[in-house]
Amino acid sequence: MSVQANPFQRTTIIIMFAVSFAAFIALLYGLGMGDRLASGKNGDAHGASNSIVGYRALASLLEKTGVPVQYSRSPAGMVNEGLMILTPGPFVPPEDIDAVIQQRSYIGPTMVILPKWQVARSDRLKKGWVVRNDPWDGTVGEALLQDVAKVSISVDGKAGSGQSLVSAVGAGVKTPEHPVSIKGELLRTVVRGPSPGSALVAYLDDGGVYAQLDRLDESHITEKEEIDASLFPVVIVGDADLLNNAGMADKPTARHALALVKAVSTAADGGVTFDLTFNGLGGAENLLTLAFTPPFLSATICLITAALAAAWMAFNRFGPPVREQRSLDFGKTALVNNSGAFINRMQRGYLVTDPYAEMIRAQAAEAVGISPQADDKEILERLDELGESEGNRFSALFHQLVRARKPQDIAEGAAALHAWKKEIIG
Repeated sequence: MSVQANPFQRTTIIIMFAVSFAAFIALLYGLGMGDRLASGKNGDAHGASNSIVGYRALASLLEKTGVPVQYSRSPAGMVNEGLMILTPGPFVPPEDIDAVIQQRSYIGPTMVILPKWQVARSDRLKKGWVVRNDPWDGTVGEALLQDVAKVSISVDGKAGSGQSLVSAVGAGVKTPEHPVSIKGELLRTVVRGPSPGSALVAYLDDGGVYAQLDRLDESHITEKEEIDASLFPVVIVGDADLLNNAGMADKPTARHALALVKAVSTAADGGVTFDLTFNGLGGAENLLTLAFTPPFLSATICLITAALAAAWMAFNRFGPPVREQRSLDFGKTALVNNSGAFINRMQRGYLVTDPYAEMIRAQAAEAVGISPQADDKEILERLDELGESEGNRFSALFHQLVRARKPQDIAEGAAALHAWKKEIIG
């Protein structure tokens, strides 16, 4: 069988396959992850943002002090142990926030940082940077917390910034610009606001025991049947400047932020998780998502490896395409091939042994001048006198071929007889 020349080099085919396969896997990964691959540098107020209203500086500061920090881009992250920091945007459904708080009541502490500043983006700024405008009205925060607790929020544009405020966590903190104060019947003060009875940071008085937070405002729940020591605190940060990147530029504010996180995280295992789903950087779970997340990731890697192994085996098994063989050959070749194929198919190979042996004997006798009138015995004796080929005389090879019946024996006998003729006579 003849083969056609391969139009591509082996290396070219391997490179094409590798690039295509990698692109296909990347496509599946992108479809599975969805918005989870979106960059956190979008200027919004969340843990992965490096803008003036983001909290990337707080996350970096926590990491440098040995606190494990992670970012949650799926609803499954809400059950992470340790402190969960929620940074909802101004238009997040309030029932979603309440659902997370209820879900985490016995899992770990939760901190809700309310949005403070309106921002504007500009192409002239670095990626992720924004221009800070006026603060949001207090009704935005009230709407976000309406299912959690009844609160009132006010923005004080007249209070002077830089004044020292009292905090339950011990570290001093300065009054931020345009302080945002919160009040509510179920709120207990953690950081006092500039106006009497107000708080910049507070926690929910829900029956839990939070000794590390109630130094300024003790819980009003005194009935034993209402107290649940297993609850974790829910802390509401009314003024985001106490924790955002702008606030972290001030050393006292940064020290207070670390002290606040440590106090809220008391009695909780794990580190700190910044939620990004409330900021549009999450994605829903699906089969492709599960395929690229533990513990299913190991099975996906095994399947990819098996696919590569199968492709490699197939690549080495099949070479260049085989040219289709002609059904009928040309001239004498056609006659010989077709006759041989017919005899082989009919399993009548033994019928050609006598004619072939007699043809070789006649050709050899004629070549050495033996008379055609001589009988068969005399011819064999005369040919034996000429010599041996590989220790065999002509008569022995002649009778060996005549007696052969198996295809292999016939082929070997005919080849040996032809070799004697070629060697002795030429």
